Amino acid sequence: MNIKSEDLSKILTQVQKSGHLDPIWIILGEEPLLAQEAGDALRSTASELGYSERTVLALGANSDWSVLMDALTSVSLFDEKKIIEVRLISSGPGVKGSKTLTEFSKMAPSLKGIVTFFHLTQVDYATQKTAWFKALATYGNVISCQPVSRNLYPRWISNRLRQQKQSMSMEALNFFAEQTEGNLLAAKQELMKLSLLYPQKELTLQEVENSVMNVSRYGVEDLIEAIGMGDVARVGRTVSGMQAEDEPLPFILMRLSSLIRDAIAVSENRQAPIMPSMRMHVSKLVGRCSSKKLTNALDRCADLDRLAKGLTVNNRGDVWAELRSLCIFLAHVPNRN
Repeated sequence: MNIKSEDLSKILTQVQKSGHLDPIWIILGEEPLLAQEAGDALRSTASELGYSERTVLALGANSDWSVLMDALTSVSLFDEKKIIEVRLISSGPGVKGSKTLTEFSKMAPSLKGIVTFFHLTQVDYATQKTAWFKALATYGNVISCQPVSRNLYPRWISNRLRQQKQSMSMEALNFFAEQTEGNLLAAKQELMKLSLLYPQKELTLQEVENSVMNVSRYGVEDLIEAIGMGDVARVGRTVSGMQAEDEPLPFILMRLSSLIRDAIAVSENRQAPIMPSMRMHVSKLVGRCSSKKLTNALDRCADLDRLAKGLTVNNRGDVWAELRSLCIFLAHVPNRN
């Protein structure tokens, strides 16, 4: 079963009523806070259902994966229900780990009294197509803990406020979102602080401005989303934020170039292996930019890459200023011609 992190609490309520916890759960933890909360919720449910013994394993590509099968087949002296938690500490399990996970996924469902939680933090789209991941997903539940997109972020904040019997005016909500964007762990802390300062009330803009620090954190995926959505103001904030945090320019330019190349392929009706998470952004960019403008933008990316490497490029100055200009152009093109 594929489960979104926001739906997990409902699923676990049903699990508690049934008294039965499925043997395999996979947490795809791209967003740290949501992955942490998913793990906490699973452990709490397991504890309520009588799972009292717990084994935690941190395994990577070079690990001895036999310990996982040992944990699965070992019998407790007190016949206690057992939790096995596996934290994958590399991008993949390696050859031996892949084989072990495939065998494990087939054996685990047949053993009673054992539930296994897999914490996977670096699983990309390609990894999800591997045999070992497909085997786990076939026999288990996959909990997707994806970052909250900017357009859904105010709703995420409102839901958290509702849980602590608070609300915000729309102005306050937008201010809070800008101050904490891209940093859910810090956002949670700020919300907890507001619950202590102003319990059970609607918060005004002034109250939020007086209390909430700027803990926003921006990454390249935020930039790609802002460009796709055509949010010029957010594009500017994101580039400035990445510059302040000294984000690596080569990686930013690589992702930006990839977005533009996908858009060029679509605008020219060519087949391109576009990741599902990128399709909407590519489609919106194609709707704003002609193939010619996209090609020119790709050429500018090449110039920026040379600037980032310390080379001189005619008519190009500060690389961050040039990057901001290019991204704003992509987010807001006057016409498609």
